Amino acid sequence: MSSRPIQAIFSDAERAFAAGRLAEAKASLVELEQTGFRHAAVHHLRGIVEHRLGEHALADRHYREAIRLQPNQPQILNNHGNLLRDLGRGEEALSAYDRALAIDPNFADATLNRALLLEAMGRIEEARAGFRAMTQLRPNDSRGWTGMGALELAAGNLAAAASAYERALAIAPANPIAANGVARVAMQRGEADALARYEEALRLSPGDRNLIRDAAELRCARGEPDALEPLAEAVRAAPDWLSGQMALARLRWERGDKDHFRDEIEARLAANPADTQLWYTYVDFLEACGLDEAAADTARRAREAGGDRNRLMLSEAIHAGRAGDLARAEQLFAALPSVLPGRAIHESIHWIRQGEFDRALALAEAALRDDPWSISYWGVLELLYRKTGDPKAEWLSGQEGLVATFALPLARDRFEAVDALCLRLHRESVECIGQSVRAGTQTRWNLFDRREPELAELHRALESLVADYLAALPPQDESHPLLRHKGQPLKITTSWSIRLTGAGYHVSHFHPKGLVSSACYLRVPESNAETREGWLELGLPPDDFAMPLDPLVSVQPEPGRLALFPSYLLHGTRRFSAGERMSVAFDVAPA
Repeated sequence: MSSRPIQAIFSDAERAFAAGRLAEAKASLVELEQTGFRHAAVHHLRGIVEHRLGEHALADRHYREAIRLQPNQPQILNNHGNLLRDLGRGEEALSAYDRALAIDPNFADATLNRALLLEAMGRIEEARAGFRAMTQLRPNDSRGWTGMGALELAAGNLAAAASAYERALAIAPANPIAANGVARVAMQRGEADALARYEEALRLSPGDRNLIRDAAELRCARGEPDALEPLAEAVRAAPDWLSGQMALARLRWERGDKDHFRDEIEARLAANPADTQLWYTYVDFLEACGLDEAAADTARRAREAGGDRNRLMLSEAIHAGRAGDLARAEQLFAALPSVLPGRAIHESIHWIRQGEFDRALALAEAALRDDPWSISYWGVLELLYRKTGDPKAEWLSGQEGLVATFALPLARDRFEAVDALCLRLHRESVECIGQSVRAGTQTRWNLFDRREPELAELHRALESLVADYLAALPPQDESHPLLRHKGQPLKITTSWSIRLTGAGYHVSHFHPKGLVSSACYLRVPESNAETREGWLELGLPPDDFAMPLDPLVSVQPEPGRLALFPSYLLHGTRRFSAGERMSVAFDVAPA
């Protein structure tokens, strides 16, 4: 038992804690515990120290003892809530915050922590109300505004996010979180000062890797020759930085470096073959680049390095099939367990390539039973229903109103303003990986998040036409992947522009995150009903399916024409030999 006075021991613990010397603080608190002295403040501090040291069970025990000794102390309840949150016990953490706020409704820390937890739990409206309460309670506390900004940014409400972050910066100009948020919003809205915003954020947070990554993206868009050097340096310094690795490889590929785009990834995997997450992401990345043979081989290498055998064998089978090595794919499918997530739909596609359509249909329907609303599964089924003469084809894709075209209600000068703006944006655009564009460019981020009035006007016009389309759809049908949403609030979500030039086209694809997809034409190449060059083809099998099937519908592009159709319809465009094709596209999904 210690001979030192209790107050002296506790004071030593407090001083050590304040200086960040956690082990020293813990030693003093253990010494105090050995005296037999019990007090809520002692157990509270011990709980905080153990929490920061990662000793969560000990922290929980001391917090609970502190609450037993002093049940009406809101700060103890708040800190216990923080521990429970970190342990993944969300409902218990909410209860702790609620108890703290019942004692002191104006307790800002508990108000803020509760809102942050609700956001993490996906309870967005409750979280938004919590951040609003924090900003009303403490309008000059930047934490509430940065919390609100982060929530609105994640929700895609960029105007609200910008307002919240700007308010936080006005309160605390050196707040790095607010500066980071303002920069991110500026980038996604395509603002002219976005790079300057990132440079200011980096001044406040030097070495922040995510800021370095995003600034590289902006510098690439400007065509700066050394744009990638800071990102490459950051990746070499932290080769386990997954998002940095993939951003560097992607930006190199999009800038035309097809020989060395993956050097850092390969170096990391050679040094650390157990980095399973990088293996998985690398395979997906190669697929996005259209390098299916390389993706199959990389999946095999990842499996040999000790990754998830079944997951990687399935991935190898998928990419081998896309690359045309059907024997390799068939051997891999035969070695897989009969029940494996994702197997049925991909084996269905394998049998499509083999021309065994009834077998493929049975597997696709089995996949749909496991995931009834997968847009990609419905896309495969749509092809198979038509190919096998199944009467469900008419129900799924043949009903009147599912495919429709409209004339864009913009005056000529306003249409020309949109056209000129999009043409300017394409000067800083690239052929993005993972997209359907070939020999063309696609804008980054959501087009309608930008602040140009021309785009706001186009957005309003398109929203009106989408409303007309939705109202004219066939009756509500709970079993139909689109019509089950009839009468529900839907809105334009993602949006972008595409510009194709001579020999440009879209490979056949679908939009897995949409319900309704689109093409709104600004410029089109010369064409006619005989050659159909540049035409949109709906219900078109991808080339790698090797599936003889005519498109369901072909749409002739015309300036000012909008086509709307279900997102599950595979669609692409015919190549054209000369000219230019520029369009705006978007998806519609639940609001």
